[in-house]
Amino acid sequence: MKHQQQSWNAVPKKLTAATWSALGVMAILSVANGNAIAQTQTEEVAVQKVEITGSSIKRINAETALPVQVISRQDIAKTGATTAEQLLSTLTANTGYTQESASISDKPGSSGLSGANLRGLGVSSTLVLLNGRRMAAFAFGGEGTDLNSIPLSAIDRVEVLKDGASAVYGADAVGGVINFITRKDFRGFEASVSGMRTAEGGGGDTALSLLAGFGNINNDGYNFFASLQHKKNDQLRTSQRDFAVSAWRPLEARGYPDNFTSANTFPAGIYSVSPSRYLGNPSAPDCAGPSSILIAGACRFDYQAAADVYPESQKTNLITRGTFAINSDHTLIAEFTASKNDAKYRLSPTGVNGAQGTRSSAWTYPAGGPFYPKTYVNSAGQTVATDGKPFNVRIRLTPGGARTNGQESEQQRLLLGAEGVIAGWDYNTAYAHSVSENTQTLTNGYYDRALLLAAFKTGKINPFGAQSAEGQALLDSAERNIDGRKGKSTTDVFDARFTREIAQLDAGAVGMATGIEFRREKLEDNSSDEILAGTIYSTSKSRRVSESRDVKAIFAEFDVPLTKELNAQMAIRHDSYGGNIGSSTNPKLALRYQPSKDLLFRASFGTGFRAPTMKDLDPSTVETSTGGLYFDTIGCTKFKSQCYSDQIPTTEAGNANLKPEKSKQFSMGVVWEPLAAFSAAIDYWSVRKTDVIKFAPETLIDTDPEFVEKSITRDSDGFIENWALTAQNQGKETKSGIDLNFAYRTKFDGMGKVTTRLSGTLMTKSEQQFSANSKVFDNLGKWGFEYVTPKWRHRLSADWDIGNWGMTIANSFQLHHEDQQLDPSGKRPTVASYSLWDLQAGYYGFKGLKITGGVLNVLNTKPPFSNQTLTYFAGFDSTYVDPRGRSYYVRLNYAF
Repeated sequence: MKHQQQSWNAVPKKLTAATWSALGVMAILSVANGNAIAQTQTEEVAVQKVEITGSSIKRINAETALPVQVISRQDIAKTGATTAEQLLSTLTANTGYTQESASISDKPGSSGLSGANLRGLGVSSTLVLLNGRRMAAFAFGGEGTDLNSIPLSAIDRVEVLKDGASAVYGADAVGGVINFITRKDFRGFEASVSGMRTAEGGGGDTALSLLAGFGNINNDGYNFFASLQHKKNDQLRTSQRDFAVSAWRPLEARGYPDNFTSANTFPAGIYSVSPSRYLGNPSAPDCAGPSSILIAGACRFDYQAAADVYPESQKTNLITRGTFAINSDHTLIAEFTASKNDAKYRLSPTGVNGAQGTRSSAWTYPAGGPFYPKTYVNSAGQTVATDGKPFNVRIRLTPGGARTNGQESEQQRLLLGAEGVIAGWDYNTAYAHSVSENTQTLTNGYYDRALLLAAFKTGKINPFGAQSAEGQALLDSAERNIDGRKGKSTTDVFDARFTREIAQLDAGAVGMATGIEFRREKLEDNSSDEILAGTIYSTSKSRRVSESRDVKAIFAEFDVPLTKELNAQMAIRHDSYGGNIGSSTNPKLALRYQPSKDLLFRASFGTGFRAPTMKDLDPSTVETSTGGLYFDTIGCTKFKSQCYSDQIPTTEAGNANLKPEKSKQFSMGVVWEPLAAFSAAIDYWSVRKTDVIKFAPETLIDTDPEFVEKSITRDSDGFIENWALTAQNQGKETKSGIDLNFAYRTKFDGMGKVTTRLSGTLMTKSEQQFSANSKVFDNLGKWGFEYVTPKWRHRLSADWDIGNWGMTIANSFQLHHEDQQLDPSGKRPTVASYSLWDLQAGYYGFKGLKITGGVLNVLNTKPPFSNQTLTYFAGFDSTYVDPRGRSYYVRLNYAF
């Protein structure tokens, strides 16, 4: 009884009114609408053997021993999503996923990746497949698959395995598997055009997709289809959203004197040459707003006011597939996919701390310069006459415009395969060559240090106002527009899978599958010489990586009917990486017990093995800085230094001696379908990882400064010179929760049918530690160290189909959580729950033409205030919210 009470305490006291209402409506309708249910039960449905993600053995009953969520093409359309990222954001098991928009940051190595993160176990622990096979990892860092490379227009369904599938697809699929499955035998032509606009401007999009196919594999012996999709996203500026317009939030945000602002400002602040100390600013007290703000007597720069919230981008995706029947037993398959994503990320203008450094490196303005001020206003608000001596400045290069990074990502995959029957075995084999290439270009607002310093010391660049033609020309001559980073990731895979029934027991046939896989991975990820040498201001550095490795694997799987009601799925996989990583054998056991037609119990246990990424293993180093601004508690208290928030200098390094992560995962659940119109599934899951591979998260300096201090070096005045960040095996990570899935379908006389669905995830544990004997942190319902771990997320939807009309209303919800930082009063506030309502309507009465339109975020709900520091944006958390607000879309689809 005590154990039961402990489990119940993990459940939030309040879910939502929408959740409980939905469950209540489902229960009432299941009793009150018996006639409709009885009618539905009499409908006969043809069944055939299908292969479901999580097993290589085909079964008649698609509800397996492992929890798999299937999202059909019709379901995808009803979400209003036009990209894989938008679709997966509706998955309640996808926590801490990487949004492309969150790449607007000067965090080192920021890349533009859009990645899935099942269970919040990391992008690298979520395996994303296309038609059951891997794609090349994202070229910047080699961690995870970029969702931008997957076009929704060609997808038939998405199968999400929420249990680690280490025995079938790879031991690294600790968090689970997301399998995008394209259409296989499409014939005809489809064209779709869509457009979306936001109520407050910015962030809109337009999309065009074409799909064509011909040939019937059964009658003609072949089929070929091709899908082309092009999508354009508009820029969304911070000035277009009131919750994002400023980083200065004195009444809400953490209680640091300078809040989220920068001392590198425009007009520039004046500092004495030696010793360096702040004197004042000629533009105070007005400080030339809105970007410059008077705070505690000094002008500070509001970096957020000059940035984008959402990047402008263009995405083009192509998928082609051909199948050719040699005879009734053998079919050849060829697939070619290609994608290109061009995006622009705009940040605040380059900032320069010219108040420090040697006589030759400090930004010293000459006394005889044409823009030398007569007076300045000091921090006490007094107007003081200048003394005729040179002075140093801290400056923001606003006259040069925003720093702009161009990001071009390209992916291609060629697959040649065959499937059929040989010697009584069903076989499926293929070779795939997959390439991901990325280029990050400095397109505006980046400057050569030496050239710009020399230009400034002429005195012809105005640090306090508008530039003369000569001053602007000097600025422009020092600008550098170069390819700052290039990456290429290549994966070559050959695999072969064989399956058949090998024995007949009293309870049924024993199925067996076995397979092999050979994989070669390469990664080249290089920052330019200039960026690594530090000759360009305000650039993000990333370590140079050049690695390759070979991976071999073999697996076997058995489906054994122990009784008529009880089936056992037993699988084992052996992966070999060679070298220091070595090899690992991981078993999987799953049980499926169905005592009656309407009730099913299932349970599974398995182990996992995730090798370090090639970037983790590469011992190269790079000097960079934190992405967020942090207050040095120890420095301020002990040394009376750095009593303000700032980016902290760091040195990042790989570690050739890393061990692989190991994991154990367990799940158990029940599926109940008392009526053909109602189904319910409840699954408990738990994952425990050991030897977790991570860098110490930068937010740890706020949470455990004593732990961080061991890796910090300081100068004689106590200022932080360097924080050593090295990839390490950090201890343990444990997560557990309960997945709930309910569906109710009912018909009304003359009023069509309504289908109600609820998919939710209740987290019951989220713990993390950063060394074997260190403190264990409880992240449940908190911001944590990298992203939010909410206790509850759900998606609730109701579809009403009547005649040629269809309507969908949906709610996406995330429960409130504890914020990362303290507020000015010293309390840790609560970030409010985030609830979005979407509405869609469609008309299908025209031959071959479907017209749909909808409103996303009907209530124009704004992101809740968050006092987090890790992302570039202050005041809200860009890792899970949709900053666009209310938006309207329309889509036309024509097919024949």
